[in-house]
Amino acid sequence: MTSDCQMSIDPSVSEELAEKTESHNILALVLHQVLFRVAWIFKTESVMMPAFLDSITSSGWVRGLLPPLNRFGQSLAPLMLSDRLSRSSLKSSWMARTTFLMSLPFLGLGGIQLLLGDSQSPWRVLFFLSAYTTFFCLHGVNQAAFNTLQGKLIRPNHRGRLMALVGYIGSPVAVLLAWLLLKRWTDVQPPLFAWIFLFTGAAFLAASLTVSRLRETPDPVVDKVAINVRRRFTDAWTALRTDRHLRRLGLFSGIFVFAQFLFPHYQRLGRMQPGYEGQMLMVWVIAQNLAAAFFSWISGRLADQRGTRCALRWLSFGAVFAPVLALALAAYGSAGWYWLTFFWLGLVPVTFRMQLNYALELTDRAQHPIYVSTVVLCMAVPIVLSPLVGECVERIGYVLPFCMIAVVLLFGWCMTLTMIEPRSQDL
Repeated sequence: MTSDCQMSIDPSVSEELAEKTESHNILALVLHQVLFRVAWIFKTESVMMPAFLDSITSSGWVRGLLPPLNRFGQSLAPLMLSDRLSRSSLKSSWMARTTFLMSLPFLGLGGIQLLLGDSQSPWRVLFFLSAYTTFFCLHGVNQAAFNTLQGKLIRPNHRGRLMALVGYIGSPVAVLLAWLLLKRWTDVQPPLFAWIFLFTGAAFLAASLTVSRLRETPDPVVDKVAINVRRRFTDAWTALRTDRHLRRLGLFSGIFVFAQFLFPHYQRLGRMQPGYEGQMLMVWVIAQNLAAAFFSWISGRLADQRGTRCALRWLSFGAVFAPVLALALAAYGSAGWYWLTFFWLGLVPVTFRMQLNYALELTDRAQHPIYVSTVVLCMAVPIVLSPLVGECVERIGYVLPFCMIAVVLLFGWCMTLTMIEPRSQDL
């Protein structure tokens, strides 16, 4: 009787259910990332954050601190917590908590700016740099959680689709809100940074609420272990030592991060051009985010059809020309054309994301957190030179530092010519 009642699950039905679940999760992740992108456009790293720092201090080396604080925060925090993340039953809970916590530094900055107004004082600089560092520590863990969750829920040949959808939907929404709000907030001098920061914090808060829509099957419960910083570095070193493909990716990432050295200085070079007006900050923000959507769409389709290596190679080659374009526009153009610089800079964050997608394909799901955090850690090593670049820009001008970094990026692109395509290799 029991045998007569037994039913087997049709594999085609099971596969169809898995595809529906994946489609649902893609939409949920897109919703999270769209709100995330809305928050990000209001704090664009190459425009708003250095512009605010310039309003409270005029020191070039302090401006040069932004990239290392950014990169160290994104490197060390996820490295220390990668084991906890990999052992957690629900990776989505990490993404929800970190997205929520990312709202707090901006709500704090906005509140202080609203209460105290504009002033230049050492404690304001220190508070800003502390909030900035805290935010990027949280962002590093958030990105590790997102990439681990993506590796768990989305198949490799569909991750490019996710990236493309986020760019296709998120950027127009973010640009529309920037046009409606940033236009009035940047039309005065100094810009209304209080409202910019408060809106940023509110958007991150809203993004954290969308994570509950994900359908994630819990992993087996594993006992938590104490955070061991030394062991985390040992794990990263072991991964690099045993996987030559990860070593090559890590070296490329360490070279490509030089592109970030110049981020705080692009907006200052543009503000020095004849014809500059406050609303151009909004135009530059929009240009960079539209470009990120455009390049995400192209590279996402390219990654799905021809492999992540192909997309990474194309993106890194394009990024070589960003410093040269900025210098050319500054020398022969006016502030009205400088938005082209920020459009081209949209390549850089897309390249960073594609590096992490490439890391996911180099290993199995259990190793995703340590591989992602190891790649991000490799970016932190050379970033200590960023304040030196800031001081050089202040003392000798923009031409030599920008040209030297363009040469370094060209060398990094050459490295992609010898990288493997993981999908066609037996790793």
